[in-house]
Amino acid sequence: MLSQNLQDLKQSTSSAEEFLRNNELANLIQKQVFATILEKKLDLSENEMKIWIAGCSTGQEVYSLAILLKETIESMHDVMGMEFKIYATDLDYDSVKVAGAGVYPETAFENVPSDILNKYFDKKQDFYVVKKSIRENIIFAPHNIAKDPGFQHLDFISCRNVLHYFQPTQQQRIISSFHHSLNESGYLFLGQSGSIGDSKELFQAINKKWKIYIKQEVEDRNRSEDAGLHAIQEKSQYEKELQLLNEELIQAKERIVNLHGKLEDIHLKYEDKFETLKIDSYHPILFVKGLLQIIKKQEFYKEEYAAAMLKEMKKLELAIESFLMDDQ
Repeated sequence: MLSQNLQDLKQSTSSAEEFLRNNELANLIQKQVFATILEKKLDLSENEMKIWIAGCSTGQEVYSLAILLKETIESMHDVMGMEFKIYATDLDYDSVKVAGAGVYPETAFENVPSDILNKYFDKKQDFYVVKKSIRENIIFAPHNIAKDPGFQHLDFISCRNVLHYFQPTQQQRIISSFHHSLNESGYLFLGQSGSIGDSKELFQAINKKWKIYIKQEVEDRNRSEDAGLHAIQEKSQYEKELQLLNEELIQAKERIVNLHGKLEDIHLKYEDKFETLKIDSYHPILFVKGLLQIIKKQEFYKEEYAAAMLKEMKKLELAIESFLMDDQ
């Protein structure tokens, strides 16, 4: 699938998928957004900037913004030690895989200056590969902005030309969630086709053409008509879901122990037939154990890992049940 997607990228891409090569937009983001955030970070003695790119597609915008930020940091001597982290997400899993690989055809760089190209990409035959100095700052993951919990303590969110795919009520919930995710005076970039709709009390436009907004604090978040209320409710729901998930993980560990015990019993009792079961079903238990370790370390996407883990456990349980029934 990845190789096929790379072949697809050889074709002409839409403007939404091209690398940021609009000097007006690039200068605006660097000078009015990134530089302002970095100066505030310096005043607060903070050393890390966090960005979320929601709807990252195959990653061109992600790496473009990462390069713009890197260049901005290097141009400001006082913030040379500033680190940054970018969460890049998309609903389409295949797009996320392509974005994470960071491999693009030459056609994606037609207007990219050669010094930037050589500084941040390695040439590999007919493709360019993103260098580690940029890639190591980015976390790619599948995510549904309409229902999955958002990231927190962010300085900048880009959801460029994505919201128009959602219904108006969903758009308002997403905007409210973005408001909750951003730090004080954080920035939201929606692109020319984006809009905050009826959530004008949550954000103030700093550039109407490109739909770039700055977060406004809302004093009374308890009114039902306040769109920001959705974010508070979603946070509360998210905390409940995490508590439930942790309880399910405890049960999952018990199920793994039980399943492992059954496998050992089968091994002892049916040693001559065990290899058949092992081929089909023994590896899933290793996968499940690996997922448990990942879940312990990951702050985000526990639900996705848990869903995969439970699916594999169910496969193993069914395989054992089928094995024992066939022996009768």
